[in-house]
Amino acid sequence: MNRILLLIDHDENRRLLAEWLQKRYQAALAGAAEDLRQPFDLGIVDGPALSRLSKEIHARKKAEHPRFLPMLLTVSRPDVALFKQHLWESVDELIVNPIDKMELLVRIEVLLRARRFSSELKFRNDDLEAYAQALMHDLRAPVRAVGSFAKLLAQEQKEKLDERGKHQLDRIQSVAEQAWDMIDALLHFSRLEQKEITLRTVRLDSAVASSLRDLQEEIEAADAQVVIEGDLPALKADPTLLRMALTDLLSNAIKYVAPGTRPRVVLSATSGPQSRRIQIQDNGIGISSEHQRRIFSPFVRLHGVEEYPGIGLGLSTVRKVVEMMGGRVGVESSPDEGSLFWIELDVEEKPNNMEGGMKI
Repeated sequence: MNRILLLIDHDENRRLLAEWLQKRYQAALAGAAEDLRQPFDLGIVDGPALSRLSKEIHARKKAEHPRFLPMLLTVSRPDVALFKQHLWESVDELIVNPIDKMELLVRIEVLLRARRFSSELKFRNDDLEAYAQALMHDLRAPVRAVGSFAKLLAQEQKEKLDERGKHQLDRIQSVAEQAWDMIDALLHFSRLEQKEITLRTVRLDSAVASSLRDLQEEIEAADAQVVIEGDLPALKADPTLLRMALTDLLSNAIKYVAPGTRPRVVLSATSGPQSRRIQIQDNGIGISSEHQRRIFSPFVRLHGVEEYPGIGLGLSTVRKVVEMMGGRVGVESSPDEGSLFWIELDVEEKPNNMEGGMKI
């Protein structure tokens, strides 16, 4: 039976709603933050309780992710205007007092159905992920064996092999290394969503400096010029995910230039009332408009491995980690004119108190 948790501060409203819900569902009462730790499928909260427990409710929903844990807010009509955008982090639907019982029943059923669908999807995704990871782990051993045997054969038989034989063994080792790198990248990509996200204030200049340290050898090998333009503001982000996105974008900006061109990369940032925007401009080969949407999908490569090494997961990783932080990523580019990649991350809105009761 579906379990509904009532976070209603008004005693009489809580009692009446619990009696009515018990006819169809299992209803549990909650008054303190600790009560949110118990298992439930739907929460019903009023304005005063939401004002008191919004952080705890948001944390409980986050702990359930990617399963959907719905929260239904009951609010009086005068208080609807006080319902600020930040509260959507804690609630998913509202119903205006005085409550119509049939309307409430319909909303409860719709939210519980969404909960069931998200649970089924999570279980199927978990099975698929377990299968994919097992498959990739199983592939690692034979790929490593092929590379090792080719290397051993080249060492033991080097006096007997002609140039063609040596070249073929070198190719076997090279392909085995590429396959190993691909499996490694796939495992890394598949594990991204398992990472716990912690959004906090991050100094962008420090994050950029860390990414540039990671790319030091790459920068020196390409004789790349990296310019930081203007001040870099602090922003709300997960430090690890932000560093990952910056490193991949900077690496691409250095890599994808025409032969004989010295890479030049300009990183800047702007601040708006609702978001921070990071921009990375390069002097590379550019991207045609018809390919600009595709490049953020996994395994999309616009050039051969011989021209530009890689397996096509860099930009899809950038998109994934930016979306995990609630942000957006995009590109502005033309062939032979370079590219400007950008990341936008929202600014957290400060919470406002909200009052309101419920009449049934």
